[in-house]
Amino acid sequence: MSESNQPDRRPAIGIWHRYGPAAHTEEYPALPDLVTELSQPVDVHYFGMQTGQAVPAAIREHATVHNLPLHVNRASMRDKVWKTILWYLAIPFMALRCRRLGIQTLFIDESLPFSFIIIRCFFGRSIARTLTDFFLDIYLREHAVPGWLTRALSRLEINSWRPLPLIITRVEYTRRFLVGQGFDPARIAVLYNPCDLALYQPGDRMAGRRRYGIPPEAFVIVHHGVLHPNKANDHILNALAGMRATHPRLHYLLVGSGPELTRLRELTKSLGMSDHVTFTGWLNTESEVAEAINAADVGLVMRVGLESDHYHVTNTLVHEMACGLPILAARLAGIAEIIHHEDNGLLFDPADGESFRHQLARLADDPGLRARFGARSRQDAERLFDKTRIAHDTARLLLQVAHAK
Repeated sequence: MSESNQPDRRPAIGIWHRYGPAAHTEEYPALPDLVTELSQPVDVHYFGMQTGQAVPAAIREHATVHNLPLHVNRASMRDKVWKTILWYLAIPFMALRCRRLGIQTLFIDESLPFSFIIIRCFFGRSIARTLTDFFLDIYLREHAVPGWLTRALSRLEINSWRPLPLIITRVEYTRRFLVGQGFDPARIAVLYNPCDLALYQPGDRMAGRRRYGIPPEAFVIVHHGVLHPNKANDHILNALAGMRATHPRLHYLLVGSGPELTRLRELTKSLGMSDHVTFTGWLNTESEVAEAINAADVGLVMRVGLESDHYHVTNTLVHEMACGLPILAARLAGIAEIIHHEDNGLLFDPADGESFRHQLARLADDPGLRARFGARSRQDAERLFDKTRIAHDTARLLLQVAHAK
């Protein structure tokens, strides 16, 4: 049958994420609403690995899910590394499969170094992406790659995004950086991280303390996420150890797992802080994460302060704000777009332990200040991170790309 005699086919958009639709929804809770809205004018195809979690009902109903024959254990760093390597190897086959299915546009909602070079070779240029983090810079610095090579590889990586018709950044600072690199500003949109505000909301302060054996009278600081070196939790532990004499009730609740977990546990022991630090390890459900966050008095947002740390807002910040915690955050450009010092939280220099200790002491000593910042946190989360609105805005942008194809 000739091309002209084929029946008209609805436009189609493909969505890719390594961890599949359930885990992807945990990271990006706007996904079910996004798929539902996209499915009205276009067909939606979802490609990802399997995690053993149930596919959210809205995605199961409104998208065709293509499961790779791979199961990934997100609690195992080793398994994630190996499955990511296999994901790279699968990219050409997925791209060609998308072309055979008549998919006009891809939406890639993660930042895997150099993946867009491969995808473009086998699919084409009609690719929309989310730029959440500059992971290449983090990985290269972590492994002490020479500066000249880091800069060269970073330039290659950034230039690979230049032909893309749409880049969604999570902060205005990243948009300005890309425009400064010569990117077309009309192709860049800023949408903050979405949040499930019904799941992450102020809750029972004692439930998490009972679960993890934290004293009811403790003053708890919480941080959650993958434990990478650039999270600088070692800096926090050292700073907290120096405050025990003046603030003996301090307790650090560290939620999550990752390559730094063993080293951080050893550091905690060597500092004599074992009674003041709780490691939850990997938590299997978001409700457990929300419960742990609500056990705290202060939400901490920390990065070591690399240049790449300025370009995003972490889900750590989003979840802590949604739970109504007063925020103590590293003074980084992306974070400072949301946390305004003395207005809805406190900022500190990530390279200055004394700055951190001073601001934490202020929060520990002033319940009224904590209450004021906590109330503002929830208000700002509702204004900035509503997942339904962000899904609608994302769908509109993706449909513009698909219709321009």
